[in-house]
Amino acid sequence: MTMKSGRDLFFRLAGALALAASAASPTVAAPTYSYQQTITIPGGPFSGYDLSIFDASTHLYYLTDRSNNGVDVFSAVTNAFVERIGAGLFAGAQGGNNDIAGPNGITIADTATGKILIAGNGPSNLLTFTLTSGGLNVVGSPRTTSTAVSGTPVPQNRVDGVAYAPTTNKILAANNASDPGFITLIDNATGAVTRSILLNGTGGYPDVGGNGVEATIFNTSRGTFFVAVPSLNAPGTGAGGAIELDAATGNVLHVYDFNAMGLAGVCSPTGLVQGAGASMFIACSDPAAGHSVVLDPTGAGSLTIVDGISGGDQTAYNPTTNTYFEAARFQDGGPVLGIIDAATFALQTLSIGANDHSVAVDPLSGEVFVATAATTAFANCSNGCIGVFAPRQVPEPETCWLIAIALAGYGLRSVGKGRRSA
Repeated sequence: MTMKSGRDLFFRLAGALALAASAASPTVAAPTYSYQQTITIPGGPFSGYDLSIFDASTHLYYLTDRSNNGVDVFSAVTNAFVERIGAGLFAGAQGGNNDIAGPNGITIADTATGKILIAGNGPSNLLTFTLTSGGLNVVGSPRTTSTAVSGTPVPQNRVDGVAYAPTTNKILAANNASDPGFITLIDNATGAVTRSILLNGTGGYPDVGGNGVEATIFNTSRGTFFVAVPSLNAPGTGAGGAIELDAATGNVLHVYDFNAMGLAGVCSPTGLVQGAGASMFIACSDPAAGHSVVLDPTGAGSLTIVDGISGGDQTAYNPTTNTYFEAARFQDGGPVLGIIDAATFALQTLSIGANDHSVAVDPLSGEVFVATAATTAFANCSNGCIGVFAPRQVPEPETCWLIAIALAGYGLRSVGKGRRSA
């Protein structure tokens, strides 16, 4: 057995066990993190990018790379670049005009017909790729779906956030750079737009104005879509909030107005990630907030303040350690990676590069990936790179059996199979 194949086996076995255990009740305390290494990105200078996602089933990290016009794929087993999906098919950096650039928001999901990767793109469209089960190779040609339909704003600016509902086989896409911002419901089976919704204050939907919608997710506990909204009712005013949508129809189910829920001051929600149960960690992109929030959507909803971290864009969650992460590019005092214990809200911050706003986490190793343009914040990053942060932690007794079983399985396979050539 080669070292690489042995490590891959360990990751897959331990990952399955750890994720199964964490689904019931996280038992590992939030670790203390530190910078570990840099992953280089091949191609031209890496300066334009947007968001990222981690697929725990394949241990692959996906990043939307505008500079090299594709979705970059990295292995968490080797911490190295392995593939660029859809190279040349996106809008690219567009000279730094983010309103028409692409790729942007991203999601990945296992569906009844296979694994799909969806990425928002410049002029008002999104690309859906079917991938092999390993998450690397594209099956056939990607499908391009335009959200520019009758009645949507012009110019036709980018699709940003995208989310997928497995219960209805629907995709939700958010055009955040349009005025007003709008969302689109798409039938994944056919690629057809089933509904276009202007967020202009009519039909129970908020009036978000321009640049008025941010992260979109499917909340697995609620079975609904959630969208982070920087402003509600009057563009540019108030704390903002989130809206909950029916995953089949797009009907608005609830508007969570953060000011009405007792939040004083500003927030301007951007990053949105589901944590334990139905709760969601939401980044307040306005650095004047001085905090981010956790939204519990139960009943009328309630908010918990997470002090000391704001100015973020993307957020992430590790169910194994019950830990939130925020790439806080506008944090007062300089950009940081925020690491938040979801049980106690204890906060650790680590310096990152200017404008770093993308974050994803491997739930097995606990490694956190932060994309950055050329920076001195990380070693060997003169061309742009991925900064990898890792936990320093002694496992609690409840989790030691997971590691023991994984190592035992690794040892038995090694003895039974013997060495193999690469």
